Amino acid sequence: MENSPQDKVRELLNKATPKKELKKWYRGYIPMHYKRLSCSMTEAIELAEKGAVEGYACYGDLLYFTQSLILGAGLDSRFKTLVIVTTSQYGKSYTLADLAISRACIGKEVRVAGGTNQTTEIIMKNVTNKLANAHEDIKRKILDYGDRLEKLNSTVTKQRLSFQGGGLVEAVSFGASSTDAKASNNAIGRGGDYLIDEADMLKADTLAEAGRREFSSVDGEKDLMVMISNPHRGGFFYDRLTEDEPPEDTLIIWMDCRTAYEEGRIRTKKQILESDFFKNDSTCQRYLLCELETNSNGSMFPSMQIANVGSGNDLSGYTWCIGIDSAYKGKDGLVLTLSGFNKLGQILVADQINLKKGKWIDGVTSGLIINDVLYIIKQFNVKFVCVDIGWGVWLSEGLAKYSEKYGFKILGINFGSGTTKQRRKMNHFSAKYGSNMRSELHFDMKELMESKKIWFNRPVAETLAPEMRACYAIQKGGKYSIVSKAEIKNRIGKSPDELDSCLLSVHSILLYNMNIGIDVPIYS
Repeated sequence: MENSPQDKVRELLNKATPKKELKKWYRGYIPMHYKRLSCSMTEAIELAEKGAVEGYACYGDLLYFTQSLILGAGLDSRFKTLVIVTTSQYGKSYTLADLAISRACIGKEVRVAGGTNQTTEIIMKNVTNKLANAHEDIKRKILDYGDRLEKLNSTVTKQRLSFQGGGLVEAVSFGASSTDAKASNNAIGRGGDYLIDEADMLKADTLAEAGRREFSSVDGEKDLMVMISNPHRGGFFYDRLTEDEPPEDTLIIWMDCRTAYEEGRIRTKKQILESDFFKNDSTCQRYLLCELETNSNGSMFPSMQIANVGSGNDLSGYTWCIGIDSAYKGKDGLVLTLSGFNKLGQILVADQINLKKGKWIDGVTSGLIINDVLYIIKQFNVKFVCVDIGWGVWLSEGLAKYSEKYGFKILGINFGSGTTKQRRKMNHFSAKYGSNMRSELHFDMKELMESKKIWFNRPVAETLAPEMRACYAIQKGGKYSIVSKAEIKNRIGKSPDELDSCLLSVHSILLYNMNIGIDVPIYS
């Protein structure tokens, strides 16, 4: 049996180098252990010396070794990309603030961003706090620095500081907190350095907008990209972190709790072993082991089968259905999933689209969304539609007016209602043992994935992966329920709108087959 995350943490700490065998640093010690360090320790010490001097001379900071290493590497012309994993509460935004100011002082345009807008605000707050106590030579480089600092410290939402020589520090949003990330991505069109905290929360196409840094420099050299995060999901950040042969201009620094303990950033083993992070499998993996959360922690879904739609696949033999996880005026998305099945009973989850329109205008926005859905229904000759009616009664009722005209059936689904009566009589596991409709839909998906009857188009799979990893079942009195959406949101930083929409689309296929009586071997 595989060791638990807690066992792995204990093993790491038991192997930690004793403090008496470690070399002291300006603050704490030089750690002997890294999960991964893509330069030699000799090079790391050289870079850290540079960072330590910069931090103390400019900001009066006595930095830990890895903080010094990050700052020194960010100021060294050899490196254009830094990919960094630290333990939780390591002072990531604090270190990024040092680097942002130092880069701006040498004439660089520096964009700071976080996986959420709140994280971005924290970085900018650290920037203004640093400047308030920085060496006078640093302050004098800020244009109108006295007035500017006063305003920034009283209004943290001010997003830009300009420096002599053309340098600046500017907060940008990648739109991660928006239902329309692309439209809200104000990094588009802007080059310069990018310092990004919680980079693993951002999608690959979102991070790609920072690629202008590779062309914006007047000397033809790349500007700097720093990505710091805990590993939350597979994708762009994790791929850069784990690539076998990183480019020469890329530095990978991957810590875990042993590194932080040896360094002195975490003072005692007891501090780790008695923490709430340690007690929970998910947080233990992500914030102490600093690794991806695995299925061994109870995630209910197996690995996905991947399809590459659009690369010559013949989709003409599919019957299409859709599911819509609806929202109204809140922050959550309004996601439509298009899924189809063929005569062999194979299901393809082909595409997802967020129908959210931004600012809601009563009497207007709802009509625009309904028209968008109808366009998809007509284009794919959709046969069945399932809509979450928790917040989507308006959408279900609006579409129902057109069901006869366009030849589709529609059903509103309440996730909190009872399971499907007809399927309970058939003793189907998901309906018989699921505590509610939400459980039934999750167990249906699990069954389809285990029986290899469902494929996911690659872009959809990338979006669904972290949401699926966060799902697990809880047994209560002979029935099974699914971990709450609130806990999933807490674990991955967002509501599982895409997964809910996908579940509804697959359920619409089931209902279509049940109602029409087609003998297609989808469900056992």
